[in-house]
Amino acid sequence: MHVAFGRVRRKTAPPLWSLKSRSMANTLKYSPDLQETSQVDHPGVTFRAILLGLILIPPNTYFIMANHLRFWSTLPTTMSLIYNVVVTLVVLTCLNFLLKLLLPRFAFRQGELLTVYVILSISSAIAGHDMMQTVVPVIPNGFWFATPENEWQQLFWRYLPSWMTLSDLSVLQDFYDGDTSFYRQRYLMAWWKPILWWTIFLSVLIWVMICIDLLLRKQWIDRERLTYPIVRLPIELTHTDGRLFKNKMLWAGFAIAGGIDLINGIHAFFPTFPEIPVRKADLGVYFNEKPWSAIGWTPVYILSFGVGLAFLMPLEMSFSLWFFYLFWKGERVLGSAMGLQVLPAFPYDGPQGVGAYLGIACFGLYGGRRHFYGMFRGLMGKRDENLPPEMQDATDYRWPLAGLIGGLLFLFIFSHRGGMAVWMIALYFAIYYLLALGITRVRAEVGPPTHEMFVANPRQFIIDSLGSRMIPPPSLTMMSLYFAFNRGYRAHPMPHTLEAFKLVEVANMRARRMVVALMCGVFFGILASFWAYLVVSYDIGANPGLGSGGYNLLRSWLYYPTETNIPAVAFMGVGFLFTGFLWWLRTRFPMFPFHPTGYAVASSMWTFGWLWFSVLISWGIKNLVLRFGGIRLYHKVLPLFLGLILGQFIVGGTWVLIRLIWRISVYSFYR
Repeated sequence: MHVAFGRVRRKTAPPLWSLKSRSMANTLKYSPDLQETSQVDHPGVTFRAILLGLILIPPNTYFIMANHLRFWSTLPTTMSLIYNVVVTLVVLTCLNFLLKLLLPRFAFRQGELLTVYVILSISSAIAGHDMMQTVVPVIPNGFWFATPENEWQQLFWRYLPSWMTLSDLSVLQDFYDGDTSFYRQRYLMAWWKPILWWTIFLSVLIWVMICIDLLLRKQWIDRERLTYPIVRLPIELTHTDGRLFKNKMLWAGFAIAGGIDLINGIHAFFPTFPEIPVRKADLGVYFNEKPWSAIGWTPVYILSFGVGLAFLMPLEMSFSLWFFYLFWKGERVLGSAMGLQVLPAFPYDGPQGVGAYLGIACFGLYGGRRHFYGMFRGLMGKRDENLPPEMQDATDYRWPLAGLIGGLLFLFIFSHRGGMAVWMIALYFAIYYLLALGITRVRAEVGPPTHEMFVANPRQFIIDSLGSRMIPPPSLTMMSLYFAFNRGYRAHPMPHTLEAFKLVEVANMRARRMVVALMCGVFFGILASFWAYLVVSYDIGANPGLGSGGYNLLRSWLYYPTETNIPAVAFMGVGFLFTGFLWWLRTRFPMFPFHPTGYAVASSMWTFGWLWFSVLISWGIKNLVLRFGGIRLYHKVLPLFLGLILGQFIVGGTWVLIRLIWRISVYSFYR
């Protein structure tokens, strides 16, 4: 019997992996017996699972924030699969095995463990390098770093909403200097108002994402059957029979990755001890003359978790990632040869990346047009004989649509109260959620080891398209404050919410209960992020570097008003059209090897640069495995690559924990 992504009704376990028919032997789609027979009627999302997840939020968040503020290295939320969450899940799974032996009645089911994983994933993403680690310093930085030279006070202080910022310099002195405790009444009284409003705002912002996911999930999960590579390891880890841990190939992979990190970790303490140089080579140093020097930093790094995650991707996806990384490098060389550095949009991979992600979102929505047509006809009480009944069932869409409308209405009121014009609010959040859909689609379809869209964001799109001159200063000010939650998208919350609904299908859970779990993770995750950031900052002094970026942009917009950046807009169009062209080719020619998501992800050459060679290695190995050993060999070696991920995360994560506890310099497996 063929096993698909939907709910499985059989009790015998089919093979864990099946061949995807689209390209005959090119890609593999995950299709385990995702439902355990002991939990067919079990809700999965239980009170004790949510409670356990909430209890684990503070230590996980503190780990992320303390690591960021003290060392700014091995940042877990710059990776697609957040390593502190994976390590926590491994510990819980092992404890659950023990509980199953001693008190089997109280052992956690797979759905409950996955619920904890979802709560920790969404809360960790919120605490990430591109969200709460930027939100907290944005609140005071506009006042603390104002000087006569930068003229911030004259330019925009009057536009900053007092309920979103903090201007008490006596409170901020200790925040930046440290050597005190946050648990003092005057600190708590000064911070409570911005904490309250930012918590409400960010909770609603993510609530809208959840509502969008609920409207999309049947199309992307049930009908298009996207692969969701990122959640494969958590699924395999949480099988309560421990099948993954019994596989010798898993431990072989664990030994390889863990051994490399152990040896390099010892080398960091004792330089005379041998080192395995997995992060030493750079091709860019060999290209010193123009136009080849435009290739820039091109690392040849071998990161175990990158190799492991890339092995979970379909072949066409991993091929597209490394190919388009080199494609972007080639574009830079060509631009240097043609003298395009004089253009204000150079390097033009940024604007093209904006167009590419917008294209992925738009074409992804266009691909689900029949789904949306049937959904809205069902909501209006009309039926269409040409559509299947399940596409016209409105029962699952009424409250998400109502929640979406209510959430957007709140965002409009909140932003307008802060000073943003109505037309700017509509444009800003339209672009924001389209880009969010783009990165969510990328993770669902490709599952890259990392993704970052630093130059692909609403503010860049708006400033390039309209110029800053025609935008009112209060609107520019709010847009600079919103820099806080979309500085970059390495740990964007929306992909984690859609992956949560994928896990609902996996473990036969209830979607509405998962919404409750997600919102609990969101709300308490935001509060825990504020707590952890402020506690550490008042102890050692804040690291405010991320919080001034929006204010520097605002000063530039107000001091040097700009017009439409025509070259940037043109390159956005190029990125959008080229993405559409690749999309069309894939629909017309099933064997076409280039995927548009690779074009988008590889446009961020700094972040993806760390991992492109690992993806190339994994693609080559997987290609050989399928060509000479077929599906049987693939089944056999797959746990080896899951072990590479676990080995690097557990051993490398242990070094990070040692650094936090003893405040010593250690080996960093990533950055």
